[in-house]
Order: sequence, then C-alpha cells, then structure tokens
Amino acid sequence: MSILRIITGLWKNQEETSERAKSPQLKTRYYKERFDKVMEAVTRVVNSKPDWKVFHIDKERGEIMVETKNLLWKSDLIISVFKISPTRSAIDVLSAKRGTFGDLGTSYFNILAFYKALHKEIKPE
Repeated sequence: MSILRIITGLWKNQEETSERAKSPQLKTRYYKERFDKVMEAVTRVVNSKPDWKVFHIDKERGEIMVETKNLLWKSDLIISVFKISPTRSAIDVLSAKRGTFGDLGTSYFNILAFYKALHKEIKPE
C-alpha cells in the first residue's frame, strides 16, 4: 500500500477514473472488444470477488453498481462501460465509501483490484 494514498485517504472518501486523471493508474481504460462482451466480462469479474455484490445492472446505459464490504465499512463502485465503436469499448470506475470520514485509500485500491482482475479476462489496448 502506498503511504501517500493512505494519508490522502484520511480526508478523501472517493476516487474515480477519467480521461484527465493525474495518476496513470486512474486513466480510462480502452478495450478492443464489443460492448456486450465487455459487460459480460465485468459482471463475471465482480461476481468472482468474494466481498463484492452486484446490486444493479443497467445494460442500456452500461452501468453496473457494486457494493463492497471491508472490515470497517462498505463502499460502492459504479462501473460504466461505454461503446466507442462497434468493436471498441471503454470503462470508467467510481468508488466511494459510505459515510463522512476518509477511506484510507481503499477506493483507490478497489479500482486497481477491479482492473487487475478484469485484465485477466480481457486485455486493454
């Protein structure tokens, strides 16, 4: 675990990926796969994690809402899959801890854990 992530996690309780993210680990990921194949892979990955539970899937919008449990608190992940072209897709993730205080970097590490597991299923560009 990165000490800096834990320190900034004292006051931050969410992290998200985007095109303009400062950290390269938090950049939007692109895949040379069809939208439906990416949605299936994301669902499989989330269901394979022991403390993660899917509580809503919106296939039309490409959103999957996930609840994660930690020893101390629960967090929510919103995984958005975008159809860029018929054979190209992108994924952004928002992870947020429930409650008011910081998450000690768990939102960041949840995103990294998700991408690591997903990249075993499908490879990014």
